[in-house]
Amino acid sequence: MNDYQIDRVSDDGWHAAMATFADVHYEQTAIYGSGQRGERSSHILLQREGVPVAGARVGLYLVPYLGRGMALVRFAPFWRSFDGALDPERYRTAVAALVDEYCRRRKLYLVLRPRPHPDFYPIEAQILSEMGLAGSASSMLDRYFVDATLDEAEQQKSLDQRWRYNLRKGLAHNLDVRIGDAPADIKAFQDVYAEMVRRKNLNYPGVDLPASIPDLMRLPERMKMRIALAHHEGRPIGGIAFSVVGDLAYYVFGATSDEATALNAGYVLQWHVMRWLRENTKVRWYELGGPGDPGIRQFKKGLAGKRGVLLAVREFHYCPDVTARVVVGGLFALRDARNRIQRWQRERRPSEGRQSN
Repeated sequence: MNDYQIDRVSDDGWHAAMATFADVHYEQTAIYGSGQRGERSSHILLQREGVPVAGARVGLYLVPYLGRGMALVRFAPFWRSFDGALDPERYRTAVAALVDEYCRRRKLYLVLRPRPHPDFYPIEAQILSEMGLAGSASSMLDRYFVDATLDEAEQQKSLDQRWRYNLRKGLAHNLDVRIGDAPADIKAFQDVYAEMVRRKNLNYPGVDLPASIPDLMRLPERMKMRIALAHHEGRPIGGIAFSVVGDLAYYVFGATSDEATALNAGYVLQWHVMRWLRENTKVRWYELGGPGDPGIRQFKKGLAGKRGVLLAVREFHYCPDVTARVVVGGLFALRDARNRIQRWQRERRPSEGRQSN
């Protein structure tokens, strides 16, 4: 018999439960879910005999007075524990609990985005379809993955020719790259990032999320963030905030100065992060985030290379309530208009920073 904990788990308890699962994501932390994007946060944790077996954090967008709106599940539910055998019934049970709570009881429109993973996303997508959730394609959810298990020679061969050329140019500058998690590393990264935001006049949802890095550093070891910094003549000129969360590595935030761009520091930083992952973890896949604008798309495609993956990801919808469908249809129209504007802005100028949607 499953016990459902709905909006009753403390933040520390939630993170402790998350740390026992292999398929978690920062979007499922209380840190990312605490009032971000103007939404209310809700959560559901399934337990069996006191042991967490699945869970999901949910962003609620509610229209005042109507009592209707959208329940958005980003990259969840999580269900694959580190210590247990693969049991797809756990996933079915978790999805059924989300439908019961947010669609049938609260009469909301459920949007569920499975966690992108080259090996497990197809399993989850098939289950969602079988359960009657309608899939909707969105290139914004597509993800590039690098095979982080390749040795250095194989990784070099996998790289796109132009990426390999730019890496060689960057390595020739003998940049000093250090990977750490000390407060000084965080501040150095945030300073470079803040200057980049000012210089490029970046303005999009989530642009201020690097402020959460100190909190992400305090998560359990299986989820904590790390910082890679490139130094030139003793000064930090660029950096990457990356992590190993469950069974995937993530490129989360990036920051570069004009000097870093001129010295191809972004290529060198990624090369050092992949070396660190190969030497210090057992993860196979390093997720780079979505395609982004044409320049970022070319960078990520070249890094994923011949042995990497571009995973096409759908989001899934379910709503038996007619009023909620009408209300959320309006919200989707606003979202699509916003996305078109942001796409136009990105294509007018290079953009760097947050890698996840």
